[in-house]
Amino acid sequence: MPGKLKAAGKWFMVLSLCAAVGLHWAALQSVAWVGMLINYSRAGSLTSAVEKTFDGTHPCPLCKAINKAAQGGGKQNVQLGGKIDMDNPARTALLIPPLHAFSWPAFAPERSGFSPEPIVPPPRAA
Repeated sequence: MPGKLKAAGKWFMVLSLCAAVGLHWAALQSVAWVGMLINYSRAGSLTSAVEKTFDGTHPCPLCKAINKAAQGGGKQNVQLGGKIDMDNPARTALLIPPLHAFSWPAFAPERSGFSPEPIVPPPRAA
């Protein structure tokens, strides 16, 4: 089961990236072109159908809708944030606190009770 969930996650990521780069419009446009080729080839030859499909002067209703939606007619573009101004001195923030003079307390070994010499001599080997 975890393998299927992992595979589904990968497919969801691929489809999300395809939608983010606008690949869905290309897929819809391909469907529209195939439909136009079929319709135009019924009335004439295949070469005239290919010419009418890709000349741009005979768009089908699906092509018009795809073009309108892909140009932004179907949704409103929302811009998050405005222009970034890197040289605005009014908005600069000091991220490092100011340094103050600091001195460590002096270490006095005679007052702390620490002595590097042992109090009792080490035991002798027998």
